[in-house]
Amino acid sequence: AKLADVVLPATMFLEHDDVYKGGGNQHITLGPKLIDPPEGPRTNHFVIEELGKRLGVADRPGFGMTEQQHVDVILGKRGLGSFSSLKEQKWVDLQPDFAAAHFLDGFGHADKKFHFRADWTGQASPNRPPKTMGLFGPVARLPEFPDHVDLIEVADEAHPFR
Repeated sequence: AKLADVVLPATMFLEHDDVYKGGGNQHITLGPKLIDPPEGPRTNHFVIEELGKRLGVADRPGFGMTEQQHVDVILGKRGLGSFSSLKEQKWVDLQPDFAAAHFLDGFGHADKKFHFRADWTGQASPNRPPKTMGLFGPVARLPEFPDHVDLIEVADEAHPFR
């Protein structure tokens, strides 16, 4: 905090509504707000809404909605219900059936084969940035075949907090 220009304390997970999808499992779970935050912290949603107003983009899709309305949209696009239904159900199991989970009918390519050579820039991705933002990171440094590639920005004297 001593080196920051601005300190924006964020709420913790029990202090705002959110949805979670954990690594290693196929469930979407609800993280409902259970307690009020102490004085000072704000939700990420609040900060983004306020930035939108100050930057003149609050009229764009996604702004002006509550956290629960965002959850409704996220779940609704996949036909998974709403904030209220997820609160009642506690989680949604998205595990594919046995054949799909074990690739018994092939892989997700037109030829159903596993592709050793990855098309890093042309494949669909659930967390891909919008086309207007372009691709992030050193895409040109990615290997042709799956392998380890050191893309982590290491700490140095000029950047000690990486």
